[in-house]
Amino acid sequence: MRKSPLAGILALLAGACAGAPDLVLERLRQGEAPESLRYDKNPVWTEEIGAGLAADRAWKSDADAFGVIVYFAANAGPEYLPRIEAMVTADRPERCMRGLLVARLSKLDGTRDLLVTHAAKLLDPDRQAVARVALGAMAVRRAREATEAILGYFEATDDAAALRALGRIWEGGGDHPLRTAVHLLAHKLTLGAAASPESAEALLRVMSDAELVEFLAKWAGEKFGARHLVVAAAGAKDFPSSHGEKVHQAFLANPDGELVTAILLTSRHRLEAAAVRALLGDEREGVPEAAAARLDAIESGLRPKLPDDPDARARLLKKWRERR
Repeated sequence: MRKSPLAGILALLAGACAGAPDLVLERLRQGEAPESLRYDKNPVWTEEIGAGLAADRAWKSDADAFGVIVYFAANAGPEYLPRIEAMVTADRPERCMRGLLVARLSKLDGTRDLLVTHAAKLLDPDRQAVARVALGAMAVRRAREATEAILGYFEATDDAAALRALGRIWEGGGDHPLRTAVHLLAHKLTLGAAASPESAEALLRVMSDAELVEFLAKWAGEKFGARHLVVAAAGAKDFPSSHGEKVHQAFLANPDGELVTAILLTSRHRLEAAAVRALLGDEREGVPEAAAARLDAIESGLRPKLPDDPDARARLLKKWRERR
């Protein structure tokens, strides 16, 4: 039987493809992370990247280095854990931090376990650059078993990055002695002379709903030193809206007029119209105008904007006072 010309061409192309070089593999060996890397899964590429990371291969750019780590973290299976552990425990900071980034991005339980097992070494006060990368990885992977090591590191260094990590690790942590310890530490720091953005964020994140209600009932109406830090933490983009909204709503009752104005004009959270409307008659400078701007935003769905022109502000305030 005579073969068709098309069949012959297809056979020829198949043979050529079979012997064609892997262009992605070649570029990986040259220290590049090609764009096509993100669209396919190939165990040969994973092995090549793993070998390159273990050998401290020089990548052509930071983007290439990050690209291969992201790919490796997404595709390396449990068989690569010994290689990842060797990076995580490396004495060379650069190699160790590459391993920590893999552990942070990986979905394997084993990579999370590495962060716990080696927490003491990773949180060496003499290697703060490594420790901060480790803290970030522990926070993302919710490595709660590393809490005592993190607390020890904070005690030795006063590094606020430890507080940030603890807040994220124990967010929604329930009734646990270590969560309580973190809560008490963050509370003490935030309401004391050592208050910081990180302590305020940690405090708000680790509190249960009941603890938050109790905290706001006691402190939202007070001019305590860290009030601006608490409000700022609650308004951060990555802060849970469920708690952030309650904080900003409660602090509308704060005696600090500038703080109330800032909440009205900048809060990303939903504020109850009734509570905002009640501020239209406030006598503190700027508060009623900000309340009018917020009510305008609630009605329009746009962000609050206070007119630059004093007459326009007066008209806006008059409009909303007449609609009370």
